[in-house]
Amino acid sequence: MHNNRIIKPLTMNRSTPCIIFVTLAILLIIPICAGNVHEATICYLEDSVETGNTFDLEQGYRLTIDDIRKNDAAISIFNDSAEILNTSIPGDYTFDKEIGGIGYDIIRISMNLTGGEPVPMELEQYIDPDKPFDYPLIGAVSISIKKGEREPLKAGYELEATSSIDNNAVLTLYKDNNIVKQEKLSGKGERFVYTTKIDGQRRTILIAKLDRISNNDSVHVSGLSQFKEPESADDGDGDGDTGKWNTQLVESPYFQYLLSIFVFACIFVMILGIARRMRR
Repeated sequence: MHNNRIIKPLTMNRSTPCIIFVTLAILLIIPICAGNVHEATICYLEDSVETGNTFDLEQGYRLTIDDIRKNDAAISIFNDSAEILNTSIPGDYTFDKEIGGIGYDIIRISMNLTGGEPVPMELEQYIDPDKPFDYPLIGAVSISIKKGEREPLKAGYELEATSSIDNNAVLTLYKDNNIVKQEKLSGKGERFVYTTKIDGQRRTILIAKLDRISNNDSVHVSGLSQFKEPESADDGDGDGDTGKWNTQLVESPYFQYLLSIFVFACIFVMILGIARRMRR
């Protein structure tokens, strides 16, 4: 009986750390095995397109519709002035990149090719972490706005829900108390997008998606992101650059992945320490 009491706890204590180690190893492998990821939406287009149309996107990307046929469409994607893709798509297509062993979706395109030209197209572009970009002032938040009230944003912007009748919402965007955009959204999932152009380059300032309209005249939006307005050619000071790099580091998936490994390792060491004390 004395031997049985000693062997049983020892067997349990030795197997427990092994189980914990295998579990942690599986958890660490999961991010590597997962599919592509994408960062914040920085451009959204919903338009009717035809052969020859060109769209200037964010971060120097450009999309050209080379040809529209019955069952597919020929497109080209440019990075600044260099053509990086020339292909035919069946209607839905995602342009992606591998950066540091992680697959990133960059541009998602969806075309309805059932009829003749022009055809409806939906395009969504995400931040390319491999290219310079000022990260969002507000990043993909959800808010509720009561009818007639303004939601303060950044850099002097405000967003107001001016009406909500028959499940329709009119959103008004102000900059320093001046209306810069007003649009009626008639259904769940529609986007409110405000863009500007500097030197011919499209820049997105605000993106928000209509989530729902409540009975109390509140409009709920999700995925609201606001981006810094384009500046002059003058460079910012060093402190501003440092702040930008700090933000990019914290939001970087590599940093988050390494932080997860560090946390799991600390937990594992702590569990091993507790197991050794119990064995004593």
